[in-house]
Amino acid sequence: MNEDDRELVRLLEEQIALEKKTLVEISDAEQGAQDTPVRLLYLELRLDTWKHIKFLESIVEMVRETPCDSWSAKIDRYIDRVKLERRLRQLKESEGGMFDLVTRVLRRTDDPVATLLLTHLRDDEERHVADLDEMCRMIQGLPLQPRPGTLGRTESCA
Repeated sequence: MNEDDRELVRLLEEQIALEKKTLVEISDAEQGAQDTPVRLLYLELRLDTWKHIKFLESIVEMVRETPCDSWSAKIDRYIDRVKLERRLRQLKESEGGMFDLVTRVLRRTDDPVATLLLTHLRDDEERHVADLDEMCRMIQGLPLQPRPGTLGRTESCA
């Protein structure tokens, strides 16, 4: 790993530590909340913070590890991407159904807190479809071997 990568990992690990500290604080607040809307907001924050941690940890893993350079490993990565594309098509259909159902529920509620929470949920569903498409396009465009092993050698596939 070069110096730039080491600095990137250091910064990412610093961010992970901050996110983990925040996750504990949010979890404690969520457990202490009695009001349902307050608990739901804490739940949203907790899950979002947990997702950030997992994303950041995965980025550290990508920076630290050079993937195996064997043909079988490259084929496995290609197959994973094909499966991802197929799965995302199914998920997009589900997300569309969720969006439609939440929209129908919104038409039937007068409660302002429920309306706010359901609108947030509906907006999330709509955003998920666009985000999933973009992430899939990016992943599909990545090389199967993003970087060569040390000094151009292939990495061991232990």
